[in-house]
Formats: sequence, C-alpha cells, structure tokens
Amino acid sequence: MKNAQSTQSGARRTLSGALLCSLLLTTSLLAGCQIAPSNAPKLLAPLDQLRLEWADVYQEREKGLMGRTSLPENAGMMFVFETPKTYCFWMKNTLIPLSVGFIDTQGRLVQIAHMQPRSLQHHCAKQPILYALEVNQGWFERNNVKVQTKVLQPSNQSR
Repeated sequence: MKNAQSTQSGARRTLSGALLCSLLLTTSLLAGCQIAPSNAPKLLAPLDQLRLEWADVYQEREKGLMGRTSLPENAGMMFVFETPKTYCFWMKNTLIPLSVGFIDTQGRLVQIAHMQPRSLQHHCAKQPILYALEVNQGWFERNNVKVQTKVLQPSNQSR
C-alpha cells in the first residue's frame, strides 16, 4: 500500500509541476509586451539599467502605458516598429507625465519630447525612427542622456 501511495503522491507532484509550468507559460504569453522580442536591440548605458516592457506588435503599441497611475523610476516601455517612419505619440488615457525618446535605425537618440497626462497633442518624430522609449518625464535629463547619444545596439536581425 505504501508504494501505491508514493506513486500517487509522485503523480500529484508531477501534475502540480506541469500545471505550474503551464500557468507560468500562459502568464508570460499574456504579458506579451513584458518579454523582449527575439530581435531586441542591446541596451547601452544608461538604458541598460531600465526595466523595460516591450511593445513590438500593433495592439501593444496602441495601448502603451494607458491607464497606469505610476511608473517606477527606472522603468519604461520600448516601442519597436516594423519599418522606419516618422511615428507620432499622444497621451490620451495616459495618467502620468512621460518623456518619449525617438531612436533611429542605428540606435541613436534623435529627439526627446515631454508629454503631459491626458493630452491629445501629437509628439511626432522629425525623422524616421525604428524605436521609441517612454519613461517618466525628465528621465533622460536626470540620467544625462542627450540627443545624438547611441543608446541601442540594433541586433543583426533588426527590421
């Protein structure tokens, strides 16, 4: 009888482990924008200190940081686009003041815009970009990140 109980106990542990793995996988898939895409660029200092969420599909980029009431100091959202264009950002339904850094295909920060909560004002890149980084307003200045600084090393698989 002891062997049968051990076998059942082992089966329950295996099933529990499988369920936990399944739950973790489902959670990570639902969190989508939290996982860096396979072709994510390498973050260069000081961006490498940021805890980033990645928005690399249309639905994630469209939602962005809407509805959030706060953003940790060293956190942000990296928007990854399919093709270089002059993309625009606005703050409808975004509740916290943000700065957006526009980053070109070479990984250089080419422009910074400061955006106010709930504003419908468009903040557009003045030249084609492939990435945009939203962080708490003033983060670039506080971290001495200036326009023309190389902040990303695009991967070989970049679009």
